[in-house]
Amino acid sequence: MVRVDDLVGVPFVNGGRDVALGLDCWGLVMEVFKHYGIDLPDFMVDAFAFTAIDTLIREATLSQSWEEVFQPCDGDVPLVVLMSIHPVLTTHAGVYIGHNKIIHTMENANTVISKTRLLGKHIVGYYRRCSQL
Repeated sequence: MVRVDDLVGVPFVNGGRDVALGLDCWGLVMEVFKHYGIDLPDFMVDAFAFTAIDTLIREATLSQSWEEVFQPCDGDVPLVVLMSIHPVLTTHAGVYIGHNKIIHTMENANTVISKTRLLGKHIVGYYRRCSQL
């Protein structure tokens, strides 16, 4: 199993679901959750189809499968972090991994670990997986 820190530097690939070849943001979220023994459903959508991504995120967060966490702490790990990089749509996801850090991947940046304070203005919410599908 890949350690979360070992994912740093994995390239961004649109639709990527293979650590050796590259991951998109949801592929990375799935991989990190797998590290914690949690399987997540796959949402295959083009990483640049912003309206479709926003719609999927809204539907998922309104379902019974996810619970919003308003003040994340290290005991909540892992949490999906939803972000709004687009001016009005929620289009990006990462994972809160504790110690005020988020792992995420974006085009031209590869996979990085960022401090929450650096991403704060983009963070829409933190979500805990409630049940397996």
